Amino acid sequence: MERKEALLQQLSIENQKAQYHVMNLMESFRAMNSTLELDEVLNKIMHFALNIVETAEAGYIQMYDEPSNKLIIKTYVGFNENISFFKVNIGESITGKVFRDSCIRLITTRKEIYDSMGDLSKENFDFIDKAHHNNQNIQSILSVPVSFGTKRIGVMTFHCFDIEDGLNETDLLLLQSFASQAAIALHNAQLHTEVQKSLDEVTHLSQRLKETNALLEKRTEIHNHLTELSVQNKGLKAIIIEMNKLMEKKLVYADYLEGKCYPQQRAPFTENLVDLFRLSINKTEPAYVSINETPQPVYYIYPIRSGSVFLGCLIIEGNTALSALDCIIVEQGAPILSLEIMKLRSQTEIMYKKTYETYQQFLKIKNPQQAEIAAKELGIHNHYFLQTALIELDGNVDLRSLENDALLLLTHLKEKITLENSLLFSYNNKITFFSSARDAVGETYITKIIESSIKWWNERFTVVARAGISTGHYYPGQAEENHLKAEKALLHLKKQKKKGILHYRDIGISRLFLHHPPEEINSFLRETFSLLWTGQEKMDELLHTLFTYIQNNRSMTSTSKELHIHANTLYHRIKKIEDILDMDFSDHEDYLKVHLAVYLYKTFFGSLTKSI
Repeated sequence: MERKEALLQQLSIENQKAQYHVMNLMESFRAMNSTLELDEVLNKIMHFALNIVETAEAGYIQMYDEPSNKLIIKTYVGFNENISFFKVNIGESITGKVFRDSCIRLITTRKEIYDSMGDLSKENFDFIDKAHHNNQNIQSILSVPVSFGTKRIGVMTFHCFDIEDGLNETDLLLLQSFASQAAIALHNAQLHTEVQKSLDEVTHLSQRLKETNALLEKRTEIHNHLTELSVQNKGLKAIIIEMNKLMEKKLVYADYLEGKCYPQQRAPFTENLVDLFRLSINKTEPAYVSINETPQPVYYIYPIRSGSVFLGCLIIEGNTALSALDCIIVEQGAPILSLEIMKLRSQTEIMYKKTYETYQQFLKIKNPQQAEIAAKELGIHNHYFLQTALIELDGNVDLRSLENDALLLLTHLKEKITLENSLLFSYNNKITFFSSARDAVGETYITKIIESSIKWWNERFTVVARAGISTGHYYPGQAEENHLKAEKALLHLKKQKKKGILHYRDIGISRLFLHHPPEEINSFLRETFSLLWTGQEKMDELLHTLFTYIQNNRSMTSTSKELHIHANTLYHRIKKIEDILDMDFSDHEDYLKVHLAVYLYKTFFGSLTKSI
């Protein structure tokens, strides 16, 4: 019980820290948007950014200069005047690549920092080297793109010189949320500057400029109003409802993880949300789409993202263009919705991380009495039968996106599985299901749910889902053994590059080779088959004959029938193969070696190279 209370207390502390960071962010957002003067906005952004990234000792903001096609220093803290001469091409060094690729870079070793600056011009290197007296002792760099929608504005970069474990992933996440708001403030300030310049230069456009200026003021007013709702912790639903009140058209937010809409209502697209998410998951720009095979695009879809992570989308009825006011409301509301969703996500991730850590500690406990106490803290009452399932998502996407997809699949599983006397949580790109029961009656039921859920996922998404399952009798202190069996089943599927599920008991003899390096298996196959594996047509024919012969358990009749050749022809081929391989298949050891090689080839060749 004391351990559980400590866990809850730690969770409360983490939540308080998260709330402190959110309040700090909200205060900076309001301050940044209190002015439209570009220089003042830049100074405020730098000031508040250094407050948020507390371990940073110096920083600067570069903005894209279109005439020169370079990134120019606009404001800086912690550097001398040499930094103002630092101008990089797009794609040059760290900040040039961050701007070009629109991706965050967190580098935490001095060697990697200097390696990443390898293509920096000598002139720029001298400027940056002289800009800080302690530059040789740099420990870490965090560089974040500043973009408004698809428009790239510039780059914010922070240096840490004296603190070895200074800039970290937490700073990255906070600065990512801050950068989206800073982009709005900079974008608004740039627009304001352009408006002011146009007012001075073009008098006949004064009326239009007044209207534009009014929209800018409206933009700031709407942004501040929606931000205030977030600061007051009114919640996601309140912000969406308020956006609906302000807009001329009706708006719905479709949540990717929960698979439902806010505000809740029956709409033609509610039954097609999965297909809608599939269309939007990789999109960064809004678009009109048709739903339910309607002849014309009738919905305006605006993706909500946090960096590479897809959170959901705003859905607006009608295929006509949005008014200027509605565009402002959507543009200003989207980053605030993103921040609100990430607040909720952060709390969820903290809870699952603590559950994961507690579960891992429970697995290590071997003392039966201690194991029973630890299980009860996890909500598990010890019974005689145990079931463990490990589900992994695998795909060519970054870890944050995989974590997001794992949460989506977890939500789907929670709708299907009864959580009484069981544990279901995600951590990174894996989902863990742990259950203790009186008998094996529920095993088939749970397995079918997991199997159908993974099938549902693999039919709709490109990220692959696979699961390893293990069941068996349980005695307190022996949960880890069952968990490791589930891991082995998952590893076997992964090595074979297969989807779906696999129970540990169905692995068979392959369990003996799960942890063998591919190079070792490759070497064994090369030693066994190399004389036949030459790429020559005749040798390929003999190799195919050998495989068929072994797979038919050395039955001459079945093999010749499958190969469509006469039994005498097969006999001569087998004899020739024995001569080439210097083996006698009637010898127990020779036959065992070739039989094992065929089995390993069939089982693992998908993960090996064909350079055998």
